[in-house]
Amino acid sequence: MLKNKIVRHSLYYGSIAALICIIVALIQFYGIHKSPFGRYKLPAFGINILFILIAIWTYRATNLGTLTFTEGFSVGFLTNFFAAFITATFYYVFLKFAGNEAILLWVKENVEAIMKIKDSHIKNFGLEEFSSLLEQAKQVPTPGYVFLDELGKKQICIIAVTIISLIFRRHTYTVS
Repeated sequence: MLKNKIVRHSLYYGSIAALICIIVALIQFYGIHKSPFGRYKLPAFGINILFILIAIWTYRATNLGTLTFTEGFSVGFLTNFFAAFITATFYYVFLKFAGNEAILLWVKENVEAIMKIKDSHIKNFGLEEFSSLLEQAKQVPTPGYVFLDELGKKQICIIAVTIISLIFRRHTYTVS
């Protein structure tokens, strides 16, 4: 059993965030036929940030209203890390066993988005650059790439962790 209060607290809220991210991803894929990996990953960022906020706030509340920046940053960072790691692991396993349909949908959506900007991109950057961009979009990523993409992109939430930790920090003062 985990003895460290910060790790235990972060694992709890990170697991809830991951579960919600996974449910949203499954709804996106099976319900509205959108890939949860591309630009439709935006709700997952919001979910992580919300649970980072909740985790830091509840940690401060259970710590008699005091919170140092280091504690807040640790809780937020670990909450985000656990959420991203659990979600990325689920995506990896899902893609290994369910096939590449979600990845192929992601590639299709990327190609369609690039084709929408074809004229302006060719005008601004040239045909060769557009062709290179289109070829990159047509490459089919592996489940391992999706795993690393999820972990890497979710680390942008560290900006939110820092801001929330600064806002919520509160120290106790003694007057002598």
